[in-house]
Amino acid sequence: MCQRRPSRQAGVLEHNVSAEVAARYKRAAVANVVAIATLTGRYLPELGEDAPRLTAAMIMAIGAVWTHARPSEAMLAAYQADPSLTAFKLDFVTALQDMLATLIAGTIARTSL
Repeated sequence: MCQRRPSRQAGVLEHNVSAEVAARYKRAAVANVVAIATLTGRYLPELGEDAPRLTAAMIMAIGAVWTHARPSEAMLAAYQADPSLTAFKLDFVTALQDMLATLIAGTIARTSL
């Protein structure tokens, strides 16, 4: 379920489970962040100790962009009825690339200070 709806993780899923399930999920999530941060640090060594922080921010950004790039049927109908509203419609890949590039550049700039 979490794989299909990453944006619901904190807002819904983490509020509707037992403490045991939440702890098990968080342990797995932390392990995933560590693994991704290790890879991120390998390819962007200039991040240094900020690789885990960047990785966590990237995961949150992915969930947010995914949510906003997948409008509801009602929103799609609103876009069709009023094309001026499509200024707020996001393409997932483009928006995610922009967001991740900004996060990476900002983290590297802050690390360099």
